[in-house]
Amino acid sequence: MSKASLAVASVVSAISCIFVLPPATAQQTGGTPPIGVSSSVDLPAGAVFGECAFPVRFEQNGKAGTITLPGGRFIFTSPGLQARLTNLSNQAKSVTLNITGAFHQSTDSAGATVTVVTGRNLLGDPDAGFVLAIGSFSFKFDAAGNLVQPLAGTGQLIKVCPLIS
Repeated sequence: MSKASLAVASVVSAISCIFVLPPATAQQTGGTPPIGVSSSVDLPAGAVFGECAFPVRFEQNGKAGTITLPGGRFIFTSPGLQARLTNLSNQAKSVTLNITGAFHQSTDSAGATVTVVTGRNLLGDPDAGFVLAIGSFSFKFDAAGNLVQPLAGTGQLIKVCPLIS
């Protein structure tokens, strides 16, 4: 997996230009089903591009996997995955989101990592902020791991912080 794809796949280590709360934590090949995942991480206030003026607990439960394709391509899957986000300054405020989308990742001729997300995905982006993306969106990192195309596409972007504030 490339440097850029690791940045995309991990919320813990990639609060940088763009991050994705991880939909994929297991490798699968040739039809092997995704495995169960369950994890929790606490994000400090403002950790997601200055959004959420309060700390947020991110918990995920469900199934996730990675399908490796020819040509260095990947599909990160998350069937049945849910994210529960809790405002840690007011534990009564939480929301559970269905994040069963997929990430299609490839490398272009210049070595940039191109990611297309489809379905329902929890994303962070310097322009869009911390959002539930429903639809088809894409972003791109150059070969050095720098964001060169912020989140763009069609569908609905729902700001997450207001849901739990």
